[in-house]
Amino acid sequence: MNSGRSSFPTCGITAALIGGILAVDWWLPLGATVPVLYVVPVLISSWIPLPRAIPLVATLASFLALLDLVRAPVPTPLWVMVNNRLFSLIVIWVTAILCMRRQQDEQSLRIANENIEQQVEARTAELARANKELEALRVEVVSQLAAIVKSSDDAIVSMTLTGIIQSWNHGAETMYGYTAEEVMGRSISLLCPPDRLDEVPAMLDLIARGDHMRNVEIVQRKKRGHRIDVSFTMSPLRDAQGGVAGASWIARDVTRRKRIEAALRESEARFHMMADTAPVMVWMAGPDMKCTFVNKRWLEFTGRTLEQELGDAWVSGVHPHDLQRCLETSAASFKTEQPFTMEYRLRRTDGEYRWVLDTGVPLFDHARRFTGYIGTCIDLTERKDMEDQLRKTLKEKESLLREVHHRVKNNLQVISSLLNLQSASIKDPQVAQLFRECQSRITSIALLHDTLHRSSNLSCIRMGDYIRTLTGHLFRSYGVDPKAIILDLLVEDIEFDIDTGMTCGLIIEELVSNCLKHAFVEGKGGCIQIELRTQADGTYMLQVSDDGVGIPKDGVLHNPDSLGLELVTLLAEKLEGMVELQSGHGTAWRIEFQQLHYQERM
Repeated sequence: MNSGRSSFPTCGITAALIGGILAVDWWLPLGATVPVLYVVPVLISSWIPLPRAIPLVATLASFLALLDLVRAPVPTPLWVMVNNRLFSLIVIWVTAILCMRRQQDEQSLRIANENIEQQVEARTAELARANKELEALRVEVVSQLAAIVKSSDDAIVSMTLTGIIQSWNHGAETMYGYTAEEVMGRSISLLCPPDRLDEVPAMLDLIARGDHMRNVEIVQRKKRGHRIDVSFTMSPLRDAQGGVAGASWIARDVTRRKRIEAALRESEARFHMMADTAPVMVWMAGPDMKCTFVNKRWLEFTGRTLEQELGDAWVSGVHPHDLQRCLETSAASFKTEQPFTMEYRLRRTDGEYRWVLDTGVPLFDHARRFTGYIGTCIDLTERKDMEDQLRKTLKEKESLLREVHHRVKNNLQVISSLLNLQSASIKDPQVAQLFRECQSRITSIALLHDTLHRSSNLSCIRMGDYIRTLTGHLFRSYGVDPKAIILDLLVEDIEFDIDTGMTCGLIIEELVSNCLKHAFVEGKGGCIQIELRTQADGTYMLQVSDDGVGIPKDGVLHNPDSLGLELVTLLAEKLEGMVELQSGHGTAWRIEFQQLHYQERM
């Protein structure tokens, strides 16, 4: 607004000046004028704050300077006037251009000055805000530091270089038992035991030289005289000039920690003593599978030093054929954090590879974080050699037992053949029948030994195979057509010991023989069913039935002349079983029994 008001007088002065110069130039005779005076309005117009003032004034001055040409009376001096006016125009426009350039420079300078002033004002405001924020931050930091010092569990004490206490926080009150009023102005040596009074002065001498003391552990005493272990840091306090004016003391009671460390060292010493005196090899490994400890027994076995066994070095003693399997088992166990057991060969100090049983158990800390494994190794070489010898002996005994069964079967067959030869010379049909029945019983026992001889398990007999062999022999002995009399076997996969199997075989032989002899009318067929199964109470059920003519119950069970059926009753009693006879449309013998318990024979 001020520049706008000042432009009007400047414009009037410029217009009046141009008019005066025109009048003077017009009044003076031709050739006597001074056209260069038109430059003055151009110079004055440069002070007008209008962007087009200078070119307008220069144009007007140029027009007035050329106006004098119309006054020329004769053409003779015309070239003089043209040169004079042309010079005036050049001066006017050169001046105008220079003035416009100066005005632009002044405008740029003014804008630059305004920008600088604005930046200075903004920077000043920013600095003021920053100073205000810094002051607020300083106050906050000071209050926080004061709160930290006040509420810290550590003892924070400041003192002079002579050891006079100047500040005492709550942590110091708790640790040492003195209140601030009791210790302010007193010497720090009051916290030192009588035999350690020279420790603090020596420390203050170091602080006075600008040194620091960090994590130093000493013994101090509380108000009641109890000694405590203290870990402290002492630093110099400097004044405004940078000189050491005092010392700060930050201390922490580490008595409990020291006791725990001592207990841990004692526990570790006991563990090492127990591990070194153990009769087995003991090892430990971290979660990275690196070996961290082996006991004395291990070192004696391998003949190496502890350093030679730690880390991954222990694997050099494993047999090359067992190494890959050993590493894979260990890696899988470490990944799942589960116990493991494995066998491998480990080189002994004399170079011999010995079989060891390695058992590892995972270790966890109080937060259930996995920390590694501890394990033991036992030399299995003698046991494995003994097992090999036992297997060899067992195989020999097994072969011998098979040979015994084979010879017993052959001997029973010889007896059966002798009975057959003897029966051929007997004229009495009843006696001959008795010989044949004895022969059949002997054959059933021989079949049992033959089944055992061919079985993979010599301690028990598979009843399904034995019953099929026995009934097939009986059908062939009696010349039965298997299409006329059908045999239905419902036998579960049951294994009995020799005594129980032989007893069941004799019962089945008697009952099936009785069915083949008496159950079916000549010329008619039928069915014989043998069922053997396990019952819910753990006992067994044997049932031999047929769909023949049937027999009277009382006439059979109490017939003293029926040796075979009486033998069935005796054999059932041996099995602690009960015989049940069902007769009507056919006959069914049902026996429920228990397996005999083997008793060692001396």
